[in-house]
Amino acid sequence: MLKAQGRHPFRPEHIHFLIEAPGYRRLVTHLFAAGGEYLDSDVVFGVKNSLVREYVRHSGGTAPDGQAMQGEWYSLHHDFSIAADLSSSS
Repeated sequence: MLKAQGRHPFRPEHIHFLIEAPGYRRLVTHLFAAGGEYLDSDVVFGVKNSLVREYVRHSGGTAPDGQAMQGEWYSLHHDFSIAADLSSSS
């Protein structure tokens, strides 16, 4: 079917997230790497501009959790919003 549509079976690089907190609805989502291949042709049409983020390259230094890092590493920043679970209120 993909071949008949002139499409491919590939997804752009992405990271999945599952976020849970008491009193809030579970959030399952993903973020995509800016500049990644297949952003404009994702086989499952899951890419939204609001989910595309830049990876920031670092060389050594301190990671966000305070860990001393050596060599190259990458960070990614995104603020997630989760909705209150109104069905659990009395």
